[in-house]
Amino acid sequence: MLTLAIPSNGALHEPSLQFLESCGIGVRREGARKYTGEIPAIPNLTVHFQRASDITGTVEVGRADLGIVGLDRFVESQVDDGNTGILLDGLGFGHSELVFGIPASWLDVTSLADLLDLSLEFRKRGSDIKIATKYPRSVERFLLHNGINYFCLTYSSGTLEAAPAMGHADIIADITSTGNTMRENSLKTILGGLIMKSEACLIGNTDLIEQNPFKIEQAADFVGRIEAHLEGK
Repeated sequence: MLTLAIPSNGALHEPSLQFLESCGIGVRREGARKYTGEIPAIPNLTVHFQRASDITGTVEVGRADLGIVGLDRFVESQVDDGNTGILLDGLGFGHSELVFGIPASWLDVTSLADLLDLSLEFRKRGSDIKIATKYPRSVERFLLHNGINYFCLTYSSGTLEAAPAMGHADIIADITSTGNTMRENSLKTILGGLIMKSEACLIGNTDLIEQNPFKIEQAADFVGRIEAHLEGK
């Protein structure tokens, strides 16, 4: 039996259901509180509703064969040299960007180059610039790739926009769709500060699927229906 994990919460929950419906593989679920469902168009395909942040790990350890997740969460949580990969990287919904949020009062910081200079100034004063984020792996890779070596990452699972005003961090790095929340909290983006563009993608544990001919057939059917829908659009 093939299993698919989709978000039970957050911004991708309803769009995922609507997307599958538009592909002709809508999910049937008995009650909003039930955490399993089925796709009648593909017999023996079970749907598991899980927290969006858990889906990558669920697929990697084999508790689900496939998953719909934001690219940002997959990149942040994927296991290096693991068995899970991206099968379809652009499903056309859930668009967002991972960016730096800088206090608007920092008038001299308008670009990534300015942030590099600022990190050096912090270092000279005996400290490192503190960055609050839910995406420490992605942010660290981006900073090091761009020559920014002095920083301190603080993981936060809560609301990040208030962190600079409350003194918990100097700046933040967070996902945004419109930028409105950052602006409402007196934060700004900077030139070159785009860490990652994200949208919903389909991931799969290819090692697990390839061990079972029945799962290969089901997965090919499922992916094929999505590809046909995307090509039709």
